[in-house]
Amino acid sequence: MKYFKKLTALLMALMMVAGLSACTTEPTGTATAGGSTATDKKDTEKTEETLVLGTSADFAPYEFHKMVNGKDTILGFDVALAQEIADQMGKKLVIKDMDFGNLLTELSNGTVDLVIAGLSPDAERAKQVDFSDPYYTGSQCCVIRKTDAAKYTALESFNGQAVAAQTGSIQEGIVKDQMKGAMMVSLAKIPEEIMQLSAGKVEGVVVERAVAEGYVAKNPDLVIAEFEVPYDAEGSCIAVKKGDKEMLDQVNKIIGEVLNNGKMDEFVKQANEDAEY
Repeated sequence: MKYFKKLTALLMALMMVAGLSACTTEPTGTATAGGSTATDKKDTEKTEETLVLGTSADFAPYEFHKMVNGKDTILGFDVALAQEIADQMGKKLVIKDMDFGNLLTELSNGTVDLVIAGLSPDAERAKQVDFSDPYYTGSQCCVIRKTDAAKYTALESFNGQAVAAQTGSIQEGIVKDQMKGAMMVSLAKIPEEIMQLSAGKVEGVVVERAVAEGYVAKNPDLVIAEFEVPYDAEGSCIAVKKGDKEMLDQVNKIIGEVLNNGKMDEFVKQANEDAEY
């Protein structure tokens, strides 16, 4: 009888442990109507019912993290566009947030269905993935400390100085090609670049203007340099796996619709209102 009681107690304990394990979640991010929330790991697996978005959520107002009703949520106009695509395809949107430099590799490997991350097309990237029509057009700029506004008045002003750009971004190319005398500092995340600038570890940050405006508004010690940063690009495009014509055609159709019916403007306006820097 004692042995039976001990065995019963042991089985109950094992059942409790199993139950606790089943309740554990991993914050990998699945989109809801408003953005992304932490979900079970199994919910991030690609299935016929899901559309898996690859993005780097440190690029407000394109994509960014924000606490909504106590949950870490990914918002932004890129996310809103991805949600529109998923809705029209009748699929559940799943978001995989990762370093920007890994996005195209993950797309080529098939772990995500598409990449939306303020991505500008260029010849080198086009060897690896296919690009959609542009859905948003921005411009590039350089963020500096306000006290240095008179010092940094042209791209050439940064000769011998450290300038930050996001790893794998077009901004890296701008620093290399247009600021040849500068010492480029590649960093994975935009907030890290801004922190390095504020701390005096770099002298400038090359970044997309809409992103720069948000950080400058939140950091009164920073300004956007007055000189122009030329860059010849079509705008931000969606990347799909090389040769996936069916996905590309669907994406281009939806981009055309949201540009024509004003939805894209609404996505951008809402993202600017929601953005945190």
